Amino acid sequence: MTDSLTMIAIDTLSQLVNSYASEVAGTSLPPVSWMWDCRARLDATGTDAEFCGTVHPDLPAAESNTQLLTWARALTLTDATDDRDISAGRRVFTGHLGASRIRLTAVVESVYPATETQPLPALI
Repeated sequence: MTDSLTMIAIDTLSQLVNSYASEVAGTSLPPVSWMWDCRARLDATGTDAEFCGTVHPDLPAAESNTQLLTWARALTLTDATDDRDISAGRRVFTGHLGASRIRLTAVVESVYPATETQPLPALI
């Protein structure tokens, strides 16, 4: 029951955030899975709770990167990728959607040499 309820909550939240983001951007955006960071930094001074989005992890690296950059450009997100993200082959963008902080992550480079790899291009 918990897994089902969790998946329903994620699906519902994802539909709402994706729809709202497309409306704000004025264009259709690729679907992203969203969750509210319930371990949020609510008790940390100077930080906000955030919605965490993930580009589907099973996509090829090039497609993940394209979808991530589409969101980043449409919503003017800031690249927040750190060394830990890079070593894991991830790229991270942060920003605001309405009054809420968002954090969007995608696997854009494989850390395993036997699979597809993709360099991290600069956001233009």
